Amino acid sequence: MKAPLALLIAGDSAAAGVGVSTQEQALSGWLINSLSENFCVNWELKAKTGVNSTDLLSMLQRAKPNLDPTYYANSTSLSTITSTHSFDTPLQCRSFDVAVISIGVNDVTGFTSWRRWRSNVTQIIEILKARYQCRLVVFTALPPMHEFPALPQPLRWVLGQRAKYLNTALLKLVNKYHEVNVLTLTLNPIGNDQSDNTLKYMAEDGFHPQVAGYQLWSNAVVKLVNEELDELVGKNSNVG
Repeated sequence: MKAPLALLIAGDSAAAGVGVSTQEQALSGWLINSLSENFCVNWELKAKTGVNSTDLLSMLQRAKPNLDPTYYANSTSLSTITSTHSFDTPLQCRSFDVAVISIGVNDVTGFTSWRRWRSNVTQIIEILKARYQCRLVVFTALPPMHEFPALPQPLRWVLGQRAKYLNTALLKLVNKYHEVNVLTLTLNPIGNDQSDNTLKYMAEDGFHPQVAGYQLWSNAVVKLVNEELDELVGKNSNVG
């Protein structure tokens, strides 16, 4: 019998799947398909274009109490999903084994201060751990914005430097927490240089992932989940 896995995917347009035509081609689709090989996956998607760290924190803080704490524990559904268009609808306060967070690009373009970024990320981690009892929190590192073809120079360089700056702050921050990771994607050597590799994974808009990019992202998340949570989720399935 497969162990249950409660999964939350939350954040910005990349988490929402912008750049591809269906959720099956997006991060959520690849994740559910791959994780379902080893787990009975119960999942929710809360993502929307334009969301920054302040928006995500606010959404998590507005969680509605779950009046039946046994509902999700006993559910056999493989696809409990909240639409990407309902980001502003309060999330049910429930337990998640894994939270996959995509945030930061809009903090870069919106020039969120380092102080605000650090405060928001700290609170996001703590609320996921305390209110949502997340066993594993996975932040995806900000992408190489200095290589985004949709951004003209010198703006591309400026935003790229800010993305690197926020990434550095994110990495230092998560090191203070147990079972909180920053996932940095390693692009396969399919081109002659790094920027060419980046383009191979991007949609036509020059800003979001395409199918191959979402698949690469999902594979890295699944690898981390399998490494970190096999034993924890197995123990959880035997409780009660």
